[in-house]
Amino acid sequence: MLLWHRPYLRLVTLTPLEFQGDAISLSGLTGTRLKCDVIGTYYPFWWKITSGGKAENYQKVTSIVELNAATGEVYIKDSGEIVLGSAGHALELKVNHLNENDVDTGNLKIVLVEDNQECYAGLKRVVKRRWSQVPIEMTEGPISENSSNIYLFNDTLDGALKSLEALELGNAIFYFDPLRSVSWNTVERVARNRMNVPFQTGTEFIIFLFTSDWFLGRGDDFSPLPNNMDENTWNNGENNSVVDADALFGGQEWRKDILTSQTIEDKEKKLLSLYTRRLCSWFRYVLPMPFNPKKDQIFHLILCSNYEAGVLRTKGAYSSKTLNLPYQPDNAAAYQRFTRLHPETMKNLSGRQKSLEWKILWKVIRNHEGGTCDCYCRDFRENEPNVEKNQKAIEWLQSKGYLVSFEIGNAWQSPLNRYRVDWKVVRQNLGVNPPSELHPLSPEEFTQTEMGKVYEALKKWRQAVSRN
Repeated sequence: MLLWHRPYLRLVTLTPLEFQGDAISLSGLTGTRLKCDVIGTYYPFWWKITSGGKAENYQKVTSIVELNAATGEVYIKDSGEIVLGSAGHALELKVNHLNENDVDTGNLKIVLVEDNQECYAGLKRVVKRRWSQVPIEMTEGPISENSSNIYLFNDTLDGALKSLEALELGNAIFYFDPLRSVSWNTVERVARNRMNVPFQTGTEFIIFLFTSDWFLGRGDDFSPLPNNMDENTWNNGENNSVVDADALFGGQEWRKDILTSQTIEDKEKKLLSLYTRRLCSWFRYVLPMPFNPKKDQIFHLILCSNYEAGVLRTKGAYSSKTLNLPYQPDNAAAYQRFTRLHPETMKNLSGRQKSLEWKILWKVIRNHEGGTCDCYCRDFRENEPNVEKNQKAIEWLQSKGYLVSFEIGNAWQSPLNRYRVDWKVVRQNLGVNPPSELHPLSPEEFTQTEMGKVYEALKKWRQAVSRN
């Protein structure tokens, strides 16, 4: 398969896709299989909140936009099973959630974009087989004549995004799931079209990043990045990979930090750190969730959001599936130490009341991914609608060392001040450690999970049947 890689218009040869029936064939119980489970858990949770929930009869307009939909089904080589891919989970939510849970998904729009002809043909067959009530011809037709709220596009990403400008998406989640990475130009194009003011809610991104490929390569069609900045020493494959990374970051600033002789592990961490920081120019919270499909391979699913509770819930769901312990700092002990150190915050409080300074600090510690905040954070305004009071409390926390300035610009060139937790001070003053870094579930650890135990039992049963 040949593709023109934008914006550099370089001809790229990609390894042919494999299929099992209509399902795209991939390996990794701790990679693709687990990734599908995380997406399948997140979509219903996200929709129930953004649609207004039961109180509003789920009537707010919402959209799930899959920008690399594939076929909707995935064949997992390691287990020999076919499961729903992310596009399949989106359709299942739209079509079957109403019957199973007696809720109205009528205002939920599903947009599936796939430029590969073979994948797209498989997608249509999967839809016809699994969700026969979906009117395929209507989903492919003019948007103005489509009353199904399901839209299928066999088009390039740029072409589909242009078509989507005519569609009212409401609260929307955009899932970028390319074979390796998405260009920064595309990320910015969608973000700019959706967010007119700093950290506007109603838009979330999920971005797939095959982190280890940049340093391990993949077959003959993708070379590892070079270990130096001297372009004269790069071979053609390395040069092409550097151009791809330029597209990923939207420039060349990354090169001085990544094109070094450091260990692969160090460079993977640096690449992820630089990329998440780049995404922080558009989003308050960026949560990278690591996956380890096999030995040295690492990829990340990156959730970008301006909504604290959604990120926290997603992190919890991921942690429960990957043997990461939940973050449970001791609120009572920390508060006792805080009031001892800062008795002035107790003035004019009665009963069980707590100061605004404490409420803000604890929310940032406990609930804010990356320990970041600003005075407009949604959860702050739930306690105190007055933004100026929130800012004053934040400045007090900064004066005591709990918060420091987060020196990063934003996409709107706004003078908005951003802050992050100084964990050294928090640990010293309150006895609270930062959350542990998320670790991926390894193939070896998989057997310890509930899913792993089921697979082991199934494996033993198959072996017993084959012997008999």
